[in-house]
Amino acid sequence: MSGFGDSDLKRLFGIIERTEKERRSGSAGFSFEFEFDTNLSDYPCDRAVSGLIFKGEGPELVSGNIYIEKGFIKEIEETKVKSENWIVPRFINAHTHIGDTMLKDPPLGNVYRSFAVQRDLDALVKPPNGLKHRFLSQLSAEDAVSSMEAAIWDLYQNGVSVFADFREGGVDGVHALLAALKNTSSDLVPVIFGRPVHTAGNNETDADSLGSHSSSHSSSHSSSHSSSHSTSHSFLDELHHLLEIADGIGVSGVNDLDAYTLSKMSSKSASRRKKLAIHAGEKDRSDIETAVSLNPDMLIHMTQAVPDDLKIVADEDIAITVCVRSNLTTGVGIPPVLDMLDAGIRVSVGTDNVMLNSPDMFEEIHFLSKIYGLSDDTVFKMATSAGAEAVGCPFTGTIEVGKKADLLILNSKSANLKHVRDPLAGYARRARADDILGII
Repeated sequence: MSGFGDSDLKRLFGIIERTEKERRSGSAGFSFEFEFDTNLSDYPCDRAVSGLIFKGEGPELVSGNIYIEKGFIKEIEETKVKSENWIVPRFINAHTHIGDTMLKDPPLGNVYRSFAVQRDLDALVKPPNGLKHRFLSQLSAEDAVSSMEAAIWDLYQNGVSVFADFREGGVDGVHALLAALKNTSSDLVPVIFGRPVHTAGNNETDADSLGSHSSSHSSSHSSSHSSSHSTSHSFLDELHHLLEIADGIGVSGVNDLDAYTLSKMSSKSASRRKKLAIHAGEKDRSDIETAVSLNPDMLIHMTQAVPDDLKIVADEDIAITVCVRSNLTTGVGIPPVLDMLDAGIRVSVGTDNVMLNSPDMFEEIHFLSKIYGLSDDTVFKMATSAGAEAVGCPFTGTIEVGKKADLLILNSKSANLKHVRDPLAGYARRARADDILGII
């Protein structure tokens, strides 16, 4: 058990009820103050920004101006400019769970010493009875939406352009996220991986959905067959609906589901040209082979993967998203990122559950840089272009002509970045959200 019981849940909901009224009465929005160059009489564009540009996938660092028209980069002019601000692409957060935002920093396991806990990943997140799922099953629709609004603003303030969210709660969960996005009026692009509430192999439903669910078992063979047939149809109908409104399907883990459910998720996603993403190899290797066999577009975590696993993943051209801070928090170890890169795998970065870590991509890349000794350009690519490719957003991820102008303007003269000699190293190892002067 996680050390977090039903009485604690009731107490937490009481706190939420009191504090959310105050939060909702305030402003959810957030803006940065930054002035664009408005003296553009000699150039036909909407606006321009000057500074040290982190150009292309490399990146190549060039001084100059970026001219923007209708939200897209029209031209990059390489020239000497007065501004020393850094212009970098906004982050691609390739794996999030923002639905558990109201359960921030829960107990990670049972106390086994007076000063430490024995961390338990399953007790935290394994469906249907993990702490997260029990919490979500009691969360009201209103609180689900408002908590995701807060997470969306947090993502925005941390410089994210695109976030790929594993959306619990079936169709209702997807609609809740879409409502939260609408309420924030932010320009973040969600890549939504829906998760069906129903499965085909039994009558149980995913406790992630709002409200409680129960199942009954008939003693007669005909009743059982009828119920199973009904459940299968419920699952297929829900899967069809999810693939209409979401960008793909997100699987919590193949060991949690029956073979028929998994095969339909894979085949239906492929036939609809939607993406399939699967958690795999987080706690052990027992689910990696099955996950790979489903032809996913992306695997999440792969913390326990060995070189033979990675060779197959590379041969199948499957992307991997790593969530290093999350793995450290839950005590499952760290993913073999160097081996992944050696195998030629596209490795992107995610921040995982908001309940475990803030959706802070700056902090995530600092961990990557310092734990693995990765080169600064590799860290840059993992947090930007690799993520854009992995989640299917080719319009962003780099600063190039024709790409969407998803830009961060960082203050190179801030107390944090002042005296940085190598801007790319400063970006990968030191930059923070409070260095942001503006977001485009």
